[in-house]
Amino acid sequence: MANAYKNSIYTTTGTGAETIYTVPAATVGIVKSLSIFNGVAGTTNLTISILDSSAGTTTFYAKNSSVAADAKVEILEGEASTVLVLEEADAIKVTSSGGAGVVCTLSVLQQDRA
Repeated sequence: MANAYKNSIYTTTGTGAETIYTVPAATVGIVKSLSIFNGVAGTTNLTISILDSSAGTTTFYAKNSSVAADAKVEILEGEASTVLVLEEADAIKVTSSGGAGVVCTLSVLQQDRA
C-alpha cells in the first residue's frame, strides 16, 4: 500500500458549490488540514460539504462559517475534528457567499488500496 502526501490548492470562481478535492480511484484520502483564506473584499460566509459517493449523499461539514476579509481559518482543528477520512470518489465542496477569490488549501495523505 503506497502512501503519497498531497496538497490541493483551489481558488473559488463563483458563489455556487465548487469541488475542491475528489479522492482518486482505489485510494483512501486522509485529510489532515483544510485551510480557507478569504481573499474577497469583505466578510464571506463559507459552507463546506462532503459528498459520500458510496451512499450518494452530500452532507454539511461546516455551514455559514463567517470569515473576515484577508483572514484565514482552519476547518479541521480543535475538539470538533482533527482528521477527515474519505473513500474513493468522495469529494469536499466549498460554497462562498463572497464569490471568486477564496483560497482553499487541503493537505491529504492518499493511501493506494491497490
